Amino acid sequence: MKWLPVFVLWLLPFSVFTQIRITGVVVDSMSGKILTPVSIENANQHNGVVTDAEGKFEINAKEGESIVFSHVGYKNYILRVRPELSLQTLRIKLSLKPVQLKEVKINKGPTEYQKDSASRASLYEDAFTYKQSKSVMSPVTSLYQVFSKKHKAMRHFQDQIEAMELEKFVDSRYTPELVMSLLKINQEEAAAFMKAYPMEYDYARGASDLEIKMWIKYNYKLYKK
Repeated sequence: MKWLPVFVLWLLPFSVFTQIRITGVVVDSMSGKILTPVSIENANQHNGVVTDAEGKFEINAKEGESIVFSHVGYKNYILRVRPELSLQTLRIKLSLKPVQLKEVKINKGPTEYQKDSASRASLYEDAFTYKQSKSVMSPVTSLYQVFSKKHKAMRHFQDQIEAMELEKFVDSRYTPELVMSLLKINQEEAAAFMKAYPMEYDYARGASDLEIKMWIKYNYKLYKK
């Protein structure tokens, strides 16, 4: 009887212990356009990867596990792992997520970014609300504003303020503290990595916390190479 556990293990399918290598590319289901960065997570092992610049990916999993593909603005796609998947290059098609307006309940007070943003909006109200006149009823005024040094300076300042606002939002989600804790690196290396791999505003705005973390891990691997 003492040999029974070993015998039982020997009878189990080999695929239970074997990692299956899955490769492929992720595209838009309608246009066929390459999608990146797409987060690809092994829901069972709680690890994952992100598609590269060409929408390609490679991930290991065991038979029966679930792989979840997620991208901002798209429905999640769940792939059930089977041994035969390793014999082909997959083409994963993601469908756009319908936009639905839902009732929003605010359970917490404003974040530090929201407080700072409100303060900046008040401080630079003139710049945020400035609009160049384009009325056909006052062409002289419109022409004056185009060439006036004062109005040129105001437009330039407005561009700077709006760019700063976008940068501040990215900084609220892509922080040195998050990078250091996630990658186990010091402040100096985190600063160098973040300078080499800045995050786009659109991605910071739409990505979930998990997608942000996976983006950081994926790009740090590229950075180290």
